[in-house]
Amino acid sequence: MKIVTIGAQQTEVDPREHGIEVVAVRADEMDLRVDGHLHVVPYAVQGSTISFSFDGEIYFADVAEKGVRAKARHRDASMSAPMPGLVLKILVRPGDVVAKGAPLLILEAMKMEHQIVALRDGEIAAVNCHEGELVQSGVELVTLKEP
Repeated sequence: MKIVTIGAQQTEVDPREHGIEVVAVRADEMDLRVDGHLHVVPYAVQGSTISFSFDGEIYFADVAEKGVRAKARHRDASMSAPMPGLVLKILVRPGDVVAKGAPLLILEAMKMEHQIVALRDGEIAAVNCHEGELVQSGVELVTLKEP
């Protein structure tokens, strides 16, 4: 779920329920697929908020509600986004046991795919993102249970 502000009204929105998918992200624009149609949409990021104009409306969405807290309490037991990007594929689920160096997810950033890997052996406590989600630098993507 994302908090989206349109005009002065805030609404919780799950983009997947509305047929919205982020296909690609570039430095200042993204490709959105809305009801099967591809749209190139310029966007701006300020802090944890992304703003963009689409179909005559201006949207503001909180893209890092987990990331703000994650930056403050980043530990070795967490794997964070090294830079802003798009989550392409999640390779693990909570409860999975992983070895140090095991790939956890694929993040697309700066026109390249980056593997986020386990920093140590452990069990996945939480996956804090979903495929197609735009995340900001420092967002805690996967958390391992404390040893």
